[in-house]
Amino acid sequence: MRIIRRIVHALPPGLTLGFLLLGSLVSLPGFPSGKLPPSEADLILADEEDLTYEVSWTVFKLGTIRLKTFRSHAAEAYIDSYDNIPFVNLHSVHYTWMDSLLFSRGSRALELRGDEWWGLDYIYDIPNRIIRVEETYQKDLGTAPHSRVQKDSIRLADARFVDGLSIAYLARRLVHAMQTVQVPTILYGKVGITTFNLPGNRVSEALSVIDRPVKAIEVSGTTSVEGIFGMTGDFRGWFSDDSVAVPLKGKIRVLLGNVNIELIQWNRKGWNPPE
Repeated sequence: MRIIRRIVHALPPGLTLGFLLLGSLVSLPGFPSGKLPPSEADLILADEEDLTYEVSWTVFKLGTIRLKTFRSHAAEAYIDSYDNIPFVNLHSVHYTWMDSLLFSRGSRALELRGDEWWGLDYIYDIPNRIIRVEETYQKDLGTAPHSRVQKDSIRLADARFVDGLSIAYLARRLVHAMQTVQVPTILYGKVGITTFNLPGNRVSEALSVIDRPVKAIEVSGTTSVEGIFGMTGDFRGWFSDDSVAVPLKGKIRVLLGNVNIELIQWNRKGWNPPE
């Protein structure tokens, strides 16, 4: 959270308020403008969340993803492989700050490389549709970077887009839309398109940590840019069939092939997977 606040406070005067307004002022081709009011995002972010997922490949359990959400429209993700996995050694942290419609308005990604954390800071200038990408190095997550170099400057075709973490929150808001939506996406300094296919299919899904089926809505799609550990291409996801649309399970393609992601622990006031 401290890192996100530093990004926001570093923005030029006047841009912070502008970010909050742009979600309602800019129209994205293919996006169902006017049909999904901000109140849906308000429901998703009404209570703080702490969700833990286990990642597996075939019979191997690879690690966990811990996803923390805050009422301030900020989120953090901690991705850690299990110890002694011979073909995976991954530790990364992702931060995002979103507007009232859950589009990205500030983000940062960090990855442990050797004994240092390598990072990419995304400094947003939405009115001019430019993102400045800065490469950083720091000794640990609690200290400021000791090295910061501008790596790139990205020009955007549209002011509405998602980053590697906010993409999950936009999907939660869209899950009941019953249509196909294309959203500009930024992953590891590259710009592409994520397509969500939202047919509104209601299904029953099993979670390994509970002994009853869970009511879910199925989503599929594809992304044209490459993310963490080679994530790209087709994906499928299942979200809770309720007003907060918590991600329950997912299948994504990475360097190893298809991996499964499944919710194993949750802490949200008054919420349990719906029966």
